[in-house]
Amino acid sequence: MTTTATEPQGVVTDIAPLSPGQERLFHAEFALPDGSWPAPGAPTWLRPIDTAAVRIDGPLDVAALRHAVTALVARQSALRTTFRRRPDGTPVQLVTDRVPDPMSLGALDLAAGQDLPTAMELLRHAPAHLVDPRHDPLFRVHLLRLHQERHVLLLQIHHAVSDGWSIGVLYRDLSALYNAARTGRDAVLPAIPRSFAAHSRQMRAERGGPEEQRQLAYWRRRLAPPLPGLPAQPQADGLSPVDVEPVLVPADLVRGLRETAASSARRGGVAGPFLAALALVLHRAGGERDVRIGMMISNRARPGAEHLIGYFVNTAVIRLHLDPAMTAGDLVAEANTAVTEAIEHQALPIQDLYQDLNGTGALGPGPLYRVTLALNTLRTTSLTLDGLHCQDIDLERRGPRRAPTSIEQRWVLDEHAGHLAGTLTWRTDTATRPGITATLTGLDRALRAVTDPRTTLADITAALPRATPEAR
Repeated sequence: MTTTATEPQGVVTDIAPLSPGQERLFHAEFALPDGSWPAPGAPTWLRPIDTAAVRIDGPLDVAALRHAVTALVARQSALRTTFRRRPDGTPVQLVTDRVPDPMSLGALDLAAGQDLPTAMELLRHAPAHLVDPRHDPLFRVHLLRLHQERHVLLLQIHHAVSDGWSIGVLYRDLSALYNAARTGRDAVLPAIPRSFAAHSRQMRAERGGPEEQRQLAYWRRRLAPPLPGLPAQPQADGLSPVDVEPVLVPADLVRGLRETAASSARRGGVAGPFLAALALVLHRAGGERDVRIGMMISNRARPGAEHLIGYFVNTAVIRLHLDPAMTAGDLVAEANTAVTEAIEHQALPIQDLYQDLNGTGALGPGPLYRVTLALNTLRTTSLTLDGLHCQDIDLERRGPRRAPTSIEQRWVLDEHAGHLAGTLTWRTDTATRPGITATLTGLDRALRAVTDPRTTLADITAALPRATPEAR
């Protein structure tokens, strides 16, 4: 399915700068240390393909699915995008009027008698796709047929044109397009007044403008006085050893967190109490009372952006001050306020904030944060295809590896059927497995504790397990 063409397939219909998020991504995971790009086809650390797997039970209409996939690519221009550098070195994204059929493989029959667990195990250990975002298709669909009425749909989308919010958009659009195709009608979907490339162009034009300066002034106040630096442990090759642990927050606890946030002195969503609990765990582990967490934020406040597939995501710094005399209610209210204000000031690219803080001496040596959280509560169901039962399948790769990251803990959680499920990716050179086990146990206890607004932080932290120094 990979093309080796040196030029994009089809006619180029738009050329736009990278979004700030894409800019960060390419700088961190694609560009070489000297800022140049690798030779075409050379391996890079830019994550090649993010894969979602959906088990589909029932009489799947393959023709309708093919029609829906084609219509999805026509609707979402990010799925028809590749990347280049201009002669002056400026990176740009190119949108074409078409791409090679992302579903050209059709339905693949597995070996006779192949069951779902065996198929999934083979998929998990398959070699990663080598995808060059300069010319390869960045969206691909594979349909595996297990039995006449049981299929697995693999949706592979390059991280350069997609974020967590985008997967929810993809699921919504593909479901509506399939259901409409089955009955020969037009799908009812929100209009897309502007493409992702147009939004990227606007974001570039706003860099340094009045609105960015207003938001920068907020973040300067929010992060004052000068921030103490956090210890950084860079690796010589820019790569760090990491491992992955599964994370599950049960539905009853999620309901309790949501009720706690809604009844707080400063109302909010589930992110506030979750961040409060995570801050308590970090405080227990390291003793810091000034806790900073990088929260992934959608950055889709512009009209129409909520209906697009694309890489909009930004990072906001959630700073919480912990005092043992505070109550859980106090901390949740502070966290809700921090999240609300971060959403109101979400458009300032984190790299611009970091550059400003560094330039003014407001940031000590080391990173702004060592822990990040991506909490997606918008995609709560799988595909919704008429007459079929669809269920997401976990394809997360487990086990140690090396990755281009300085982040010590990366929490990624999605809401499914009322519970939060996801992963904790942690650097094995900054923690040990017993320490991470203590972290996960501590998070469960802290999440339950913050639902009682009267409990003091001193009582909560005293009940949390603490990693030994060797485990940190």
